[in-house]
Amino acid sequence: MRFYAEIREEHALFDKLKAAGQLAGMLKDLPKMQGLVEEVRARLATTKVEGSAGGGAVKAVAFCDIRIDTVTLDPSVFRGIANGSASDQSYANRLIAEAVNDALTKARAKLAEELSKAARESGIDLPPAILERLT
Repeated sequence: MRFYAEIREEHALFDKLKAAGQLAGMLKDLPKMQGLVEEVRARLATTKVEGSAGGGAVKAVAFCDIRIDTVTLDPSVFRGIANGSASDQSYANRLIAEAVNDALTKARAKLAEELSKAARESGIDLPPAILERLT
């Protein structure tokens, strides 16, 4: 039993050393990664994605640098806000929030996709956890 415990300890140590090596490699590439992130963000600052809610009754357009460009409401949503009950107004507000969140989710996904692609092309291995923090 003692033999197996020693093997497990050596294996754990090896895993830690391997992780430290990967971290060192990423730190070496940090300036390159920062430049890459800025380049991709600048390129995507004019790229737009659209989110929607309520079957398209509310549409939101976001830039891929995570800014909202426009929110468009179908006239029926306006009527619900202006003339409807409190629950109609609440529903309209939820639709607006859902459309905006949908657009932002799509913008983040596009940004992550482009960052991953640019990193691969540059020979940088970006772990998913790092990629999530960059978007």
